[in-house]
Amino acid sequence: MIIKLKTTSKKKEKSKIKSNNIRAILTDIEMSQQELADIALNGNRHLLSRIVNGHRKCVSLPTAIKIANALGKPVEQVFSI
Repeated sequence: MIIKLKTTSKKKEKSKIKSNNIRAILTDIEMSQQELADIALNGNRHLLSRIVNGHRKCVSLPTAIKIANALGKPVEQVFSI
């Protein structure tokens, strides 16, 4: 006799970012992407560029908070989900 066990995997549903205001905020505060990457992402400009250009739709909360803090804005003002 073969018994099949039903497994239920409960994955966390990830919220995807619809848009971000990073480029506009950078322009307003006269900061470059490199400066923001140095402050918020340990110099990882490639990651920041992918986020800014919308190629990276899922951003971890700690990363979003670091970016928002470096810009001096609340997360809700920087990212839209």
